Amino acid sequence: MMTVGKKLSVISGIITLVATFLFSWIALEIGKGGTIYYANGLGIIKSLPAMFTDAESIGDTLAIHVFAFYIIAGIFILFLASGVLQILGTKHRAFVLVGSIVSLGIVTLLLLSNVDVIDKANWVYYILGTDEPLIENIIPLKILGFGTFDIGMWLLYAGGILGIVASVYGPGPF
Repeated sequence: MMTVGKKLSVISGIITLVATFLFSWIALEIGKGGTIYYANGLGIIKSLPAMFTDAESIGDTLAIHVFAFYIIAGIFILFLASGVLQILGTKHRAFVLVGSIVSLGIVTLLLLSNVDVIDKANWVYYILGTDEPLIENIIPLKILGFGTFDIGMWLLYAGGILGIVASVYGPGPF
């Protein structure tokens, strides 16, 4: 029988996976009449090889030391697995907690980009974004844009919060 914590863990993992790979978090037009870049998990996957092979030049562009950039790349890899970690939280609460904290960290990064703490255009262009949708007008889904942000970012936030709640009601000790 599934407890409340296990059910919430599975639901939060599914929400996080859907928000990561199917929905757009930010749609940003770069340049005058330029290309629209969609920030989502597919953009991170597309940027992963460059994160390791061209880390120094991308780090310079983003004003980040190359060692810190490698750490950020590792966090993004962990983020791509955060939905699966939340689902694995049905066995250990620590998994759902780690997956939720990482996804909430990405949401915080996106929110900080909106208040110009970080340069949103460079982050979307070099790390988070892709200019080629997986399926034109279908994936990534761009629905209900609230200002700069799309519904994918808010779903990511909801999955992270639900995962934190699931870790409280988890199956056993951490």
